[in-house]
Amino acid sequence: MSNQLLFFLSALGAFNGFVLSIYFAVNAKKKIFANYYLSLLLLVLSIRIVKSVFFYFNPNLSNIFIQIGLSACVLIGPFLYLYLKPETENKNRNWVKHVIPYLVIITVLGVFYPYVEHQIIWRCWIVRGIYLQWFIYILLSLRYIYPIIQKIQAKEHLK
Repeated sequence: MSNQLLFFLSALGAFNGFVLSIYFAVNAKKKIFANYYLSLLLLVLSIRIVKSVFFYFNPNLSNIFIQIGLSACVLIGPFLYLYLKPETENKNRNWVKHVIPYLVIITVLGVFYPYVEHQIIWRCWIVRGIYLQWFIYILLSLRYIYPIIQKIQAKEHLK
């Protein structure tokens, strides 16, 4: 596959993610928190994809874009978990404890240890921390995914 086609398809996928993110935030018929969490999950995934696409095709990409992409990664796990968590368990402010601490931590790290000047710290420690956080949130999400998988295997209706 040519690089131009690969770039086009990758960029198109990221663009579709942004469009779907806007759709679920603004136009979804049901105004439930799950739609907003899905919207935010698609947004941070799209930011991550855009960063990766541009970095793959331009290794000399400004380091600020790399930091933005990595910073968006911090919210992938929490938004996945919050999206999968049933509406009945979502408390009004439950999202705060899953999102705000990570926003504060990544902002402080970004200010005091910017990727531009501390690439080794980001590559060795911060990225590993992000992957560990993803792993933990995937494990937490399995609690909600497993019953769905069982229904699919039993060929039951999901709702």
